[in-house]
Amino acid sequence: MTVDQTTRRNQRREQAEATRRQLLEAAGDVFERRGYRATTVGAITERADTAHGTFYLYFRNKEDVFCQVVEAVVVDELVGTTMVPPDGSPREAVERGIRAFVEVFDQHRGLWRALLEGMLLSPRVRELWLRLRRDLVMRIAHAFEVQQRSGRARPFDATMVAHSLAAMAEWSAFTHLVLGEPDPEGGPDREALVATLADLWHHAVRATPGSEAEAGEDGGGQMPPSA
Repeated sequence: MTVDQTTRRNQRREQAEATRRQLLEAAGDVFERRGYRATTVGAITERADTAHGTFYLYFRNKEDVFCQVVEAVVVDELVGTTMVPPDGSPREAVERGIRAFVEVFDQHRGLWRALLEGMLLSPRVRELWLRLRRDLVMRIAHAFEVQQRSGRARPFDATMVAHSLAAMAEWSAFTHLVLGEPDPEGGPDREALVATLADLWHHAVRATPGSEAEAGEDGGGQMPPSA
């Protein structure tokens, strides 16, 4: 293969990847605004300003592109920003992690609504979310186990507590930021949500008074995923 052929091949690859990213970004925008059921391939290609047939060079169908949108948000944004290491003050680490989680959730309110809708309509969407969520929850469970071994967290089933606290954070964010509860007239109070979740999370796992953990700081943890 000549130098010119190699250059042209690389250019085609770069152009193809740029087109794929363009379609993926457009799909994310349409799903955010319309939800899962109402989104069509035509709406995605119109938003991306590409030919209808171009979509099928990169994705099998609406379900396929939605799964890739969700995976990109969870892996690139949630894992990258909300998994806070338990250093410094555990209470502060918990609050930092939850604030980052709530910010990502708030930026993608429509996508979480679409995800809930998609899970009820598509077994593939449901299985994808369960897999992604399970990976994140197990990271939290591992952090709890590390804290328990150091005496900074009380004894408990780390996996069960990680699932439960993650669900609390996920559904609290959904009802508050998407549904507007508990104050639909006043609008979402993100800081109040962060403070409440951080307080509940911290007190749920910290070592009990009088335990050996009292020699250091109370237990904290890492942050959950979204839903």
